[in-house]
Amino acid sequence: MFQVLLIVIGLLAVVAAVALAVMALNQIKQLRRELDETQRQVNELTVAAAAVVPAPPIPRGRSAGLDDLRQRLRESHREPDEPGSPP
Repeated sequence: MFQVLLIVIGLLAVVAAVALAVMALNQIKQLRRELDETQRQVNELTVAAAAVVPAPPIPRGRSAGLDDLRQRLRESHREPDEPGSPP
């Protein structure tokens, strides 16, 4: 009698494991379909956005004026403070 009970419990465990595996596979398939649909929508929106808004221009190199401003800023920090000004 005890062996029959163990066999029944074992069969129920196997059936439950198979049912859980099937449910998990179905959920994975559903998630994959949703992911594919979302990716398709992103691709469509990317193309549509590119058609409406042109790509930004490539940034130009820094002008020499910026380097000159940096140099003047450095020099201003090197100059001694005016007499009578707080330290």
